[in-house]
Amino acid sequence: MKRIFAILLFITTTSYVLAADSYKYWVQFSDKDSSLYALDDPSVYLSTKAVARRIKQNIPIDSTDLPVNESYIDSVLLTGVSLHTKSKWLNGITISVTDTSLMQQIANLPFVQRIELTYIPNYLKKANTDAKNFPSKRVAQTNNGYGNAYAQINMHNGDWLHQAGFKGQGITIAVLDVGYLHVNALSAFSQAFTNGQILGTHDFVNPASDFYSTHEHGCQVLSVMAAYYYNNYIGTAPEASYWLFRSEDELSEFPVEIDNMVAAFEFADSVGVDIVTSSLGYSNFNNPIMSYTYAQMDGLTSRASIAQRIANRKGMIVLNSAGNEGAKPWHYITAPADADSIITVGAVTETLERSSFSGWGPTYDGRIKPTVCALGTNTAIITSDGNVSVNNGTSLACPIIAGLTACLWQALPDFTNAEIIDLIVKNGSQFETPDNEIGFGIPDFYAAYTEGAGITKNLVFAQKDVKIYPNPAKTGVRIELSTDIVDNYTKLSFVLINLSGRKVFTEKIKGSVTDIPLSRIRQGVYTILIQSGEQILYREKLIKK
Repeated sequence: MKRIFAILLFITTTSYVLAADSYKYWVQFSDKDSSLYALDDPSVYLSTKAVARRIKQNIPIDSTDLPVNESYIDSVLLTGVSLHTKSKWLNGITISVTDTSLMQQIANLPFVQRIELTYIPNYLKKANTDAKNFPSKRVAQTNNGYGNAYAQINMHNGDWLHQAGFKGQGITIAVLDVGYLHVNALSAFSQAFTNGQILGTHDFVNPASDFYSTHEHGCQVLSVMAAYYYNNYIGTAPEASYWLFRSEDELSEFPVEIDNMVAAFEFADSVGVDIVTSSLGYSNFNNPIMSYTYAQMDGLTSRASIAQRIANRKGMIVLNSAGNEGAKPWHYITAPADADSIITVGAVTETLERSSFSGWGPTYDGRIKPTVCALGTNTAIITSDGNVSVNNGTSLACPIIAGLTACLWQALPDFTNAEIIDLIVKNGSQFETPDNEIGFGIPDFYAAYTEGAGITKNLVFAQKDVKIYPNPAKTGVRIELSTDIVDNYTKLSFVLINLSGRKVFTEKIKGSVTDIPLSRIRQGVYTILIQSGEQILYREKLIKK
């Protein structure tokens, strides 16, 4: 190991020693011997809420919860380098160094197991295009409370969850992104700040930065969940609480950003976060030698993927965007979307087709990815200048699902993270026939809630009294009603409502069996209403292929 490291060091120092910025290295330790912390006293290194999450889900405190050995860190820093981040889960630190000759000295320390170069200063710096959206365009306002955000929440029956009183209250979401430009100054987030829902911020790239003056991507991502701008825009979890983390450097693409992400996940765990959503992904780095191969999309190679897997095992629900590589030569999902046990979110259009940019699965070891999908083409967002607009990306599909997951967990507080994830997957539109374009499909969160709560979701009529099939449908559906319904209700009609909340189709129901032709209806997601006059008796989601 020492010889391999020395060769790598020689290459980097001879090529880039004149750079003014600092190099970054991951330093892996061999153990946590002589730790100052004890497993039976977690209050010293975990918040009360973090401990409560473990107790609630019967998750034991283990060695990964113990902080990194401080004497090891001190020994490394005594060589003249500085600390960038540290990871107790992976038992190592990331250091900054201008004189790379010091690295051989660190490599010779007895407790140092491995060293990896993660950042080269001034090396072909470029913006990270995967952390940016595609060009925006203005959209017209609608007048139903949700405004332009209605389609993306109604696609999952999330508005029904809101109507039932579940808007994310009591659930804490951590957001990992590249910047949150003007979030603190926009009226769309004023409710969140006034109500104390923004719990804190941390910049893992540059702790000394002006947090709300960097990149706008995180502003758009946060708006999908947290914004409240009545009659213009309402996010999927407007009453949840949020931690905002910056882990992505918009000026370059290097593995140090993965270690920033790991540090953010551990911070989120320590302060008791319930859900973590990340709209970041990695495959190609500025230095091609550092880039991943598809064979490394196994959930066990990238430290970020490993960290997300551990976060899940600590009782959190982790969501990561599938990545925007679908139309590029790579075209696969990116790390850490390959992690197992997490919800990997892809993007679809309003007609439920995979957005062309949405990354493909499977993982290299054959697991279905993405897990589920949400609207990622023409997704409504709040821009950093406070306007309602639209944009594209799995970056925006992911927080749609994250916010609704918060609402679902609020509704079912006794469920474990694994049980919540299972409900979401089972209520995907193609749970029985998943694929590697849109995974288990478009999840119905109200159906997930009613299944978990054991209640009837369909108003007056019970599920057993109404059968509507096939669903998804291509040319039409058949409606079968029980005799009691036919005998006791008159003027029954079948109504379709589109994602904008408009009635697009009405047909009379005649008798216990009625065939409804739908060949002229566009592809997409609709709400079926069965009405008696103006009284709504039954509702269900319909996917028209």
